[in-house]
Amino acid sequence: MKNKRNHDFNYHAVHKNIVRDRELRKVTPLGIKRLREAFEDAKLRNAHRKELLGGKTHE
Repeated sequence: MKNKRNHDFNYHAVHKNIVRDRELRKVTPLGIKRLREAFEDAKLRNAHRKELLGGKTHE
């Protein structure tokens, strides 16, 4: 026996939340720029750490 769902119950509020979450998850051009900057910084830090440790990792 199928469970019946009340699709009309609070549908607009659910839709509003889905749309809001989708908007918040969009990647903006500024966000992309910041991610690239963070990635480049991480690469430089990693290279510097390897240089200090003589190529050894902490594992």
